[in-house]
Amino acid sequence: MPAFDLRTVILMSSVMPGLMALVMFSLGRGFPANIRGVGHWASGALVVSLSAILLALRGGIADWLSIVVANVGLILGTGLWLIGSQMFFGLRPSRRFIALLLVVGTIAMSWMTWVHSSAGGRTLCMSAMLTVTFGLNSLTMLRFGKSSNTALFVGSMQLVQTVATAARGVSMFMPSWASTGLFAPDLVQKIYLTTGALMSLTVTVGLLLVAMERLRNQLEQQSFMDPLTGLLNRRAFLSVHQQERDRTLRTGGLLSFLLIDLDHFKRVNDTYGHATGDRILTDFAKRVADMLPESGHVARWGGEEFAVLLPRAHPDEARDHAERIRERITQKDDATLPGYTCSIGVSCMAASEATIEQLTRDADEALYNAKRSGRNCVCVSDHVILL
Repeated sequence: MPAFDLRTVILMSSVMPGLMALVMFSLGRGFPANIRGVGHWASGALVVSLSAILLALRGGIADWLSIVVANVGLILGTGLWLIGSQMFFGLRPSRRFIALLLVVGTIAMSWMTWVHSSAGGRTLCMSAMLTVTFGLNSLTMLRFGKSSNTALFVGSMQLVQTVATAARGVSMFMPSWASTGLFAPDLVQKIYLTTGALMSLTVTVGLLLVAMERLRNQLEQQSFMDPLTGLLNRRAFLSVHQQERDRTLRTGGLLSFLLIDLDHFKRVNDTYGHATGDRILTDFAKRVADMLPESGHVARWGGEEFAVLLPRAHPDEARDHAERIRERITQKDDATLPGYTCSIGVSCMAASEATIEQLTRDADEALYNAKRSGRNCVCVSDHVILL
């Protein structure tokens, strides 16, 4: 047995990607519907693994399996990877392009196997098509996965595979490098097959990690987000308040807090139904979020109550922000929604005193005064504490 047996390398390296594909299939079934492409990645990994097994068995099984089906399977598998990546990043999948490659690959492999047998021609053809699929997938990962180190790693690995595959194709134009078969012991062929074997496992594992990273980030985001309005929930708001308070303690300044309540919201629900009430909450959340300064934070405090934190805003600034919100809400943008108003309580104090409990207590008292004054108005706490 040769010291470096390419057939064994391919056969052994096809096992783990296949197993990882099954793991990806299993995990992907539990992913949210908005994380797309994982099934295509898993299918691609499984097809690539099975195709590698057929390649390794060349000479021991029929040519239509070890040459035509195996090579077309590699095109299909890498094409599924590309489609999966495009779907994962919200791009239009290149299904027609991959279908065209499959048709061309099937015709080319069949022609150069039974009509005009040419191992070199098959190598050149496959190198060209796989360079395209590897290259496009690498480009997709590197361009659209910039926020993920894992995606960048996968893109880099596929770039290595692209270069190795392209080099294999170029070598066919150099007689001293061109091999006479799949398992020819020349250096370029060894590099090409060994790189492909290693990358198939690396890329499969990497794609699974990319999907898991997206799922983890989404779950973390959901744990801090109100599912109806998309605003911060109370838990996230408390964390933001602590961060802003710590920052303001170091630099000095004030923290202002707005507590906002939609007026007569129970009457809206009773009159128009809860679906309309939910649309009003969503409409309100969007309009307030669009009006806040970059440093501001808004959260759904609970029910029809919302909270706004304005770091380093003085009482007059906070009141002005509150008045702009109140006035903006009275303007009816959506003709399908009933008109509605809001009442706002404002509290403001030095960071050293601005615990969330104290801010909330003062703002709640001011909000009560706003409601007692007829609603649709802004009241500032009587206990405003200045520096």
